[in-house]
Amino acid sequence: MELRHLRYYIVVAEQLHFGRAARLLNISQPPLSNQIKNLEEEIGVQLLVRNNKEVRITPAGQYFLEAARKCIAALDKEIEFTQRIAQGKEGTVSIGFSGTMSFHVLPSIVKDFKKNHPGIDIRLQQLTTYNQIVGLIHGTIDIGFLVSPVSDQRIDSITILEERFVACLPKNHPLATGCQVIDVSRLGNENWVMTPREAGHGYYDAILTLCKEHGFKPNVIQTAQEQQTLVALVAAEMGVTLLPQSATYIKNDHVVYKEIDSNMKKISSMAWNPGLLTDTARLFIHHVEERMQKGTIHQLIVPES
Repeated sequence: MELRHLRYYIVVAEQLHFGRAARLLNISQPPLSNQIKNLEEEIGVQLLVRNNKEVRITPAGQYFLEAARKCIAALDKEIEFTQRIAQGKEGTVSIGFSGTMSFHVLPSIVKDFKKNHPGIDIRLQQLTTYNQIVGLIHGTIDIGFLVSPVSDQRIDSITILEERFVACLPKNHPLATGCQVIDVSRLGNENWVMTPREAGHGYYDAILTLCKEHGFKPNVIQTAQEQQTLVALVAAEMGVTLLPQSATYIKNDHVVYKEIDSNMKKISSMAWNPGLLTDTARLFIHHVEERMQKGTIHQLIVPES
């Protein structure tokens, strides 16, 4: 059975006249009669009684008319919704994010996108970089805001933010007062708290490389997935750590953030799996790329201590 059979039948059943129905459908009468006959044969029911004088609808035909109307109306509604998704007016985008992307850049992007596309539902999940890559591969998230580099060739990405590292120290640490810029080598004998490498090797490796450039390997005594937890561990005087500059948004009266003598940067990217990209996700990516080209992605503003 084809959809046109239902549409033809609805018009004929409403008009109860093959000639008028044929004119409304812009087809000739003989093919229309054949289509209705084929429909009746396919479902094994007589829908219409026709003779030289009139066309009458059978009780079964009346029931089928209502069913056909509901079917076509539901399909038309779904087609319209599908078109609205393709036009960026409806749909869902699932976004993963990690760490400090939630402090400044991501809220700005999401707010602007929702303003332009209010019908699209944004679903946010805080995930480590590793778990975002897994989610992108398996399609459980559409887009990820994570720490570069992304080595999996199935994933595409663009750089969103580059930021320097800062030292996070207990408030009573000897280096917490005095010098504005800390020589990282002076942290070589300290205990450290860090995120584990499996949470995201790009962030972890950048810190280890930075420490190596200053002549030491950090003595990591405690790990934590979230940067807020790392700040809390520093506040508890369990150790020191290096965090991206945007982490200074995390307020804690028992820690101090200090600039360091290194230009190494943490690179955050927007990533996606082109093989699993939905229309709404593609629209979101296009929106971010347009903002980047226009220079309207808000730059990082570090709050005052």
